[in-house]
Amino acid sequence: MPADVAVIILTGGAGVRLGGADKATLALRDSSPLRMIVASLPADCDIVVSGPPLPLLREVAFRQEEPSGGGPVAGIAAALTDVQAPIVGVLAVDMPWSVPVLLSALDQLGDAPDVDVVVPIDRDGRRQPLCCAWRTEILRTCLPDHPRDASVRDLLSRAIVREFTPEADNLLDDIDTPEDLERAITRSDP
Repeated sequence: MPADVAVIILTGGAGVRLGGADKATLALRDSSPLRMIVASLPADCDIVVSGPPLPLLREVAFRQEEPSGGGPVAGIAAALTDVQAPIVGVLAVDMPWSVPVLLSALDQLGDAPDVDVVVPIDRDGRRQPLCCAWRTEILRTCLPDHPRDASVRDLLSRAIVREFTPEADNLLDDIDTPEDLERAITRSDP
C-alpha cells in the first residue's frame, strides 16, 4: 500500500431495507461490520468514519454531514475535512469483507500516476464506487458544491477511472437486506 494513505468509512446510511438498522453495529460473529473493517486496515492508515461516533479499539476521527442523512457524497465531503493524505480510500460499512479489495485499489492507484480513481467491478459487472481509491485532491475537485443527495456515479464521471476485477468474487458482498444479513451471519469464509 502506498505510504501516507487515509480511509473514509461511510456509516451514516439509514438502513431502510433492514428496517432502519444501523449497519455499522450489526452483530456479525463476535464483532460488527465497522469493527471488522477497522481491525482489517493497516495500523499506519488514518481512518475517518463518516457517521455518528461509536466505541472502537483504535483511534479514528468521526465526522458527519449536517444535517445527517445526506447520502454517501455528503458523507465523503464531511469526512474529507479530516483527510490530509494524498490518497484516500472510500469504503461503505455494509461491505465488511472488502478491505483486501480496497487495499488492492490503493496499491494500483499508487502505481498509476495518470489515474484519478481505482474502482473494483463486482461479480455482476458493476462498478462498486463505495470501495475505491482516490487521489485526495481530485476527489475534492470532483465533489459538487452541494453534496447532499448527489450521486457517487457522478463523482466517477468527473475523473479518470481505472477498473479492476478482484480475484475473489465474494469480497464485495454487502449487507442491504434481511437475507443479506442472514448470509453474513452464517458466512464461514473471511
